[in-house]
Amino acid sequence: MYGESLAVQRLPINLPNKHYVNFHAHQTVNKVLARQNVEKTQLTAWFNYNSTHDNGLNLTYWQFPQYYTWNAKAKSWYPRWQAKVIRRMYFVLLSKEEQFFLQLLLTIFEGEKSWEHLRTWNM
Repeated sequence: MYGESLAVQRLPINLPNKHYVNFHAHQTVNKVLARQNVEKTQLTAWFNYNSTHDNGLNLTYWQFPQYYTWNAKAKSWYPRWQAKVIRRMYFVLLSKEEQFFLQLLLTIFEGEKSWEHLRTWNM
């Protein structure tokens, strides 16, 4: 691996409508919430991608960055040209039960299309 650089893709775990939003101290709450795509996260964009495309349905959220790249400005996923990436899912403490079990589900189930789709499972 000498001379090669690998991209590191961090995957945040957030519950519905409970994600981090960056803003400057001088901005008002209304101005921050009015921004375009403020509600989009990597996780919700993964749901959206799986809802509109069939080519990523065999991948879990954790596997997805190996074949797709996150565009932070557009807040969406695109097919990856360079195959080498290190994937890192943020650590979640067991004491944050709902978020912890969400992380487990995201490492097991493939091609989830929404929060509701993730919560339901047919045997």
